[in-house]
Amino acid sequence: MTDPTQQTAAHKLLYILVVEQGLRAGEGMAPQFLTQDLDRRGMGRSDQQAALAQAISQGWLQTGTEGEIQLTEEGFALDFAQ
Repeated sequence: MTDPTQQTAAHKLLYILVVEQGLRAGEGMAPQFLTQDLDRRGMGRSDQQAALAQAISQGWLQTGTEGEIQLTEEGFALDFAQ
């Protein structure tokens, strides 16, 4: 079962990537830039790691060939109005 806190953090992470950063499916960010961005938004490192792990396990994010964090089709299609 998914921890609701991790689920919320994963949704916040995806929201930042899609809505605020404007990423589309297949696009990504270098992990260090994503960390800096999340730090600026007040997400602690442990929450970042939990959110990232949750988003990857849900199939919303993946690691690209260059190590970047990539948005998948499923992640891009996530409904943020829920």
